[in-house]
Amino acid sequence: MEIFYAVVLLIVATIAANLVYPYFPVIPQAFYQIFAGALLSFVPLFHHFVLEPEMFMLIIIAPMMFHDGQNADTHALRKHIPSVLSMAVILAVLTVILMGYVSHAVIASLPLALAFALAAIVTPTDAVAVSSITTNMAVPEKVMGMLERESLFNDASGLVAFNLALTAFITGEFSVQDGVEHFFVVFLGGLLIGAILGVLFIWGRIYLVQTGMDSTSVIVPYDILTPFVIYLAAEHFELSGILAVVAAGLLRSAASKQIRLSSTQLQLVSRSTWRILTSILNGFVFVLLGVSLPTVWHNIQAEHTTALPSYLLLAVILYLVMFALRYLWIRFDWAQIHSAPKDQRHHALVGALSGIHGTITLAMAFSLPLTLHGQAFPFRNTMIFIAAVVIILSLLIPAIVLPLILPSREQEIDPEQAKRERQNLIAYATQQLTLEHPESPDETQAVVEILNSQYGDHRPDRKLVKDLMIQTNQAEVARIQQLVDENQLAPAYANRYVRGLLWKTRANSRLSFAGFGMWFKYVNHRLTHRLRHHRNRNHHDRRRQQPGFPTDAQVAALKTQREQVHANLRTVFTSMETQGYHAVIETLTALATPDNQAEINAVRSSYNTRHRRFTQRDTSDLQNELFIQAFQYEYNYVRQQRLNHTIPSALADDLYQQISTDQMLYMQEITGD
Repeated sequence: MEIFYAVVLLIVATIAANLVYPYFPVIPQAFYQIFAGALLSFVPLFHHFVLEPEMFMLIIIAPMMFHDGQNADTHALRKHIPSVLSMAVILAVLTVILMGYVSHAVIASLPLALAFALAAIVTPTDAVAVSSITTNMAVPEKVMGMLERESLFNDASGLVAFNLALTAFITGEFSVQDGVEHFFVVFLGGLLIGAILGVLFIWGRIYLVQTGMDSTSVIVPYDILTPFVIYLAAEHFELSGILAVVAAGLLRSAASKQIRLSSTQLQLVSRSTWRILTSILNGFVFVLLGVSLPTVWHNIQAEHTTALPSYLLLAVILYLVMFALRYLWIRFDWAQIHSAPKDQRHHALVGALSGIHGTITLAMAFSLPLTLHGQAFPFRNTMIFIAAVVIILSLLIPAIVLPLILPSREQEIDPEQAKRERQNLIAYATQQLTLEHPESPDETQAVVEILNSQYGDHRPDRKLVKDLMIQTNQAEVARIQQLVDENQLAPAYANRYVRGLLWKTRANSRLSFAGFGMWFKYVNHRLTHRLRHHRNRNHHDRRRQQPGFPTDAQVAALKTQREQVHANLRTVFTSMETQGYHAVIETLTALATPDNQAEINAVRSSYNTRHRRFTQRDTSDLQNELFIQAFQYEYNYVRQQRLNHTIPSALADDLYQQISTDQMLYMQEITGD
């Protein structure tokens, strides 16, 4: 029960921090989570809390790295392989070596092997932490892409270097050749086993879908268990579990088209589940840091050490050394991001400040052994304390400086451009949906009508609507005439249907008084019809008394015949209405532009309402599929515009968020959830 209560309290602390953040967004969300964890440390259950590093890496880090991998842009990753190797391998190794000697120089009593272990602990960066700091800031796209790609792989570099240094300290032996060989075996072996298992899991997922076992209760747990199994398998063979889950996630990203085609129904559920899971886990990291800090502080005080100022000084020096090294690395373009000459200094400063440390640093710090040869592991609390101070510095300084040198995300978005691009992406999705699904026009138009309702308060122009109604009416009449010319329809039926269309057109074009007159004539006609019917019935009753009048059976047969004629007539009229409706939709699709979507939608809505009166069918399942595809078209439009640099990244992110919100709301409306 203690584990259950501990998990519940961690969730409550994370939720509480997330609730407070929107009211004071000036302070980064991570600080609220650290503070919530510090408050949680006063609960007796968390007194002298010690984090199990193996469980931390498995339960928190593995799924987060897998999620980062499957959301990475594999095309951009292949394009920037030199940058990845430069930042995640070469810079990481140089940072460990340089800071290892610096640490040993500042604290001479710290063994050199442990100095390298400390340097390896504070080397990995955390792109998730960067995102939490820069939520409302417009980070240069090249810099943000570099940070995201770097954080996928430098975690493994830090972990391998950390294990090498720790092994050297425990055994007292270290060989440069053996260390380099071990580094590449663990690094490349982790990638290889992750790729193999990733392919197997993708095949298994596709097989489950193709065999009909694609319910959310099967596929979603299958997806969530994937990183845990891959991480454990890699660690079992003493390879990098972190790199294994990253490689598997990247393969999932590369195979996203096959996965999307095999299961469109549960895309929304899967995406939402992963978003919620990773958000909670990321909050856990900083809450656990806050919970752990009082214990570390207590242990350092218990050692009665007088070197606390030296520890603080070393933490500051390590942060400054990493900052300077990252600045120079990006400034002279050794990072291979190829910034324009005028942007190099700015990108270097932003990239150096964005070297924020978080999850992996915390995990490695707590993974230091508790004992060595039956005694307390030397300098364990010292190294954890220094790592914690480096994490806080790397969060605090960017939170203060970055807002001063980066524009606000909202300031980059032009309202007119945002409105125009919103119209363009809906028009694109509407056009693609109509062109690619001609076999189901009714369901497609129902989805299109709801998509176009996203235009909000834009009122359609009445004159343009009237012109569109005339054009659609002409298109419908032309389609009916075509059926007559091709001998698919009797002229008498066609004339009757066309007269109704022309009457409707004239009625819609009159003023309100004329409309009232039409209504008065209609009511008078109905009253006259009822009086005439009453007289005919009395006359009919008198005639029944006369000889030769038809029998009841004959009357019933005539009634059945008339009903059959009316049924046939309704079938013919339904067919004509359907053909005319298709002609109208084709015309509206051809006439649609981003500027007249409100008017097009008004006319389309009118015809959809008429068409639904003729054809009442349950099409919710198909509409679900069409909705998912329509929103995917919108995502594709924004992605393409972003790749072509037609729209700024801030606007693209804003459009992504709007699409995601619309998707959730409309799917709930359709499914009734």
